[in-house]
Amino acid sequence: MQLRDIALKNLQRRKIKLLFMVFGIFFGIATIVTLFTLTGAMEQSVNRKISETGIKLAVSPETESASFSVGGIPVVSGVSYDVTDLPADTPEVIRSVTDAEKIRVIAPKVMGMAAMEGARVLLVGVDFESELKLKPWWDMVGSSPVREGQALVGSRVADKYRPSLGSAIKVNGQKLTVTGILKETGEEEDGIVFTGIASARKVLDKPEGYSFVEITTERDDALAARVSGELSKKLPDTRVRVIKEASEARQELVERFSRFSLVVSLVMAVIAVLIIASTITASVNERTREIGILRAIGFRKGHITRIILLEAGIISGISAVAGYFAGMGAAWLTAPLFADFQLSISWNPLLGAAVLTGAVAAGLLASLYPASKAAKLDPAEALRFI
Repeated sequence: MQLRDIALKNLQRRKIKLLFMVFGIFFGIATIVTLFTLTGAMEQSVNRKISETGIKLAVSPETESASFSVGGIPVVSGVSYDVTDLPADTPEVIRSVTDAEKIRVIAPKVMGMAAMEGARVLLVGVDFESELKLKPWWDMVGSSPVREGQALVGSRVADKYRPSLGSAIKVNGQKLTVTGILKETGEEEDGIVFTGIASARKVLDKPEGYSFVEITTERDDALAARVSGELSKKLPDTRVRVIKEASEARQELVERFSRFSLVVSLVMAVIAVLIIASTITASVNERTREIGILRAIGFRKGHITRIILLEAGIISGISAVAGYFAGMGAAWLTAPLFADFQLSISWNPLLGAAVLTGAVAAGLLASLYPASKAAKLDPAEALRFI
């Protein structure tokens, strides 16, 4: 009989302990795989958005603001007054900067509050060709406006007023035909009605100028700083600042989640190793008679060690394979909960190989002490049980 067959029969005889070990290792590996898969998908999502958008700058009018307090207690702060629009030639000025060829998108906007069915909504006029380049992750039902008098509504606006594609909505008494409904983004776009710049001017009664202009440059901090400095000189009475994108804020969140995942994974790995070591040690203590008899009939120390290590390796391998598939399944089921990241879960053979190798290695290392202890048993011990 081969050593492998002896190890398998030992496992079959101790089904309860086998299940305990398998479940402990399986749960730990499934947790590790789930966390690493979700973290990797989140990093890919954030990096994709950052590379698509580049560095964003915003050019807005310089406004005066004031704060009011009563008895030293702040009542209102940051109230803006003397609000003006950007000059009508702002986009042309932006195109005249030294590094204009490295500016990817110039997206001017006209915005203001408007009345819609007795309530107030934010209406934003945009150049949709530029806006869609600025926000390639937008997903919508229908299509974006292509003519004057058309509108794209955010998900919250659609939920509240229930407009259908092709229907008309009245904003400040002006009719706008809904051509598209923006799917939920989890950001401010959900509560906005978008239309073309010409339509927004008409509805908001703003014949010229812009509320602000968004710019994206190549992913180069020095370039963004140069463009910002030059625009500040060419456009007095304006503020030019680098906008920290939501995707960059999410990147910090992902980094924290990644560190958390690493700590949890290490804890789970230590727990799995302790489970293996304690269970194998208890098994060796219970099998003193069996091991002693094996030694008495001619099995060497190396044979006993290999039997114990084979048992641990088999258990760890089975648990690793089951835990990998369970972890990937859990990641696939959990991904929709991270709607803001739009996660794409895909099978990762390298992660599977790493998990299998690591689990078997950990199982063998955890079993070295009990295996060594078993191999050192004196054959004379078997005489007490015959």
